[in-house]
Amino acid sequence: AMSSQEPAAGEDVVAGEEPEYEEKLDEQPRSILLGMMRQLKVGMDLSRITLPAFILEPRSFLEKCSDFMVHGQYLLRLSDTSDPLERMMAVLEWYMSSWHMKPPGVKKPYNPILGEVFHCKWEYGNPDLGTTYYVAEQVSHHPPISSFYFVNRKKNWYMTVSLRPKSKFLGNSAASIMEGEGYFHLLSHGEVYKITFPAYYVRGILIGVMRMEISGDVSISCERTGLSAELSFKNRGYFSGENNSVDGKIKLGSEIISKIQGRWDRVVTATDKRTKRVDVVFDIADIKKTFNPSLVLPEPQQYYFESRRVWSAVSQALRAQAHFRSLCKLWIRMLTCPFWQDIDLATEEKLRLEDGQRAGKKEREESGRVWSLRLFE
Repeated sequence: AMSSQEPAAGEDVVAGEEPEYEEKLDEQPRSILLGMMRQLKVGMDLSRITLPAFILEPRSFLEKCSDFMVHGQYLLRLSDTSDPLERMMAVLEWYMSSWHMKPPGVKKPYNPILGEVFHCKWEYGNPDLGTTYYVAEQVSHHPPISSFYFVNRKKNWYMTVSLRPKSKFLGNSAASIMEGEGYFHLLSHGEVYKITFPAYYVRGILIGVMRMEISGDVSISCERTGLSAELSFKNRGYFSGENNSVDGKIKLGSEIISKIQGRWDRVVTATDKRTKRVDVVFDIADIKKTFNPSLVLPEPQQYYFESRRVWSAVSQALRAQAHFRSLCKLWIRMLTCPFWQDIDLATEEKLRLEDGQRAGKKEREESGRVWSLRLFE
């Protein structure tokens, strides 16, 4: 039981505010990043590359994916909704509310180590709404595969997700392609919603200002009802477009019944093709009011293989670095600023974990042992 608990998002996540998507690196970290990138070839897999600690978000990818349920209240009414289209719209509302959570600037979560686990829960202040639980495990390291499970037994739904992020170097940008899908099971209606996810891009690595973007085509589909949502996440091009934009359509079979458009960090609307009625799917102003942080066991009560304990030393060093950096005056040369000591410590702790992964793999190969999963099959 989770008795004494703390918010999962922590102080490193901007909740309910429009985050910054760009980051201008100082001279020293940019020099380190440029030196590393010049050794890479376009199309190279980045999953085996040790990235510098200063671009890391101080939490694991397994914890980051729990952000999908900080607005889980959209899913609580599904069991009591009789109209299939209204259920699809509720799932779409939940999906669109999942992208605005991020730390300022351009940051990447830790790559989970094999066997790492994260779990948390969400309470809604009403026993009739039940409790939503989340468990996640890193089930493979090379290739990296993360498995997730969300469930609310009171409201009769659960969701399974398996993601295989593929990171590639693209020259002046890098991409993390989210291969895999999620399956949302609404037991009271016998429905399964298949969900896919967009890719993350970091632009301006070598030239210009670094920017984090979400891009790609995704879908939400329910075979039982024949309803589907097809969406495209887009960003501004050289001559046109708008950053953080999304457009798409809701279909019944092959018939388009509604058009979706807007910005996933501001407002997204749905326009009924027949009646021209416009409904708000997502509004960041409303999202601010409904943000519900997850609850996590305090770190000392966690097992050694749980995310926050696994990455504790790295996270402490990164937070110390951020604190010292905020105290440095702009005119002080970055090499004389004390936060670099903490960057070195964060890098050392990160390398220690990665070396442990390699040693464990070598030991299993030599002994012929096979890794046993903790939670998933």
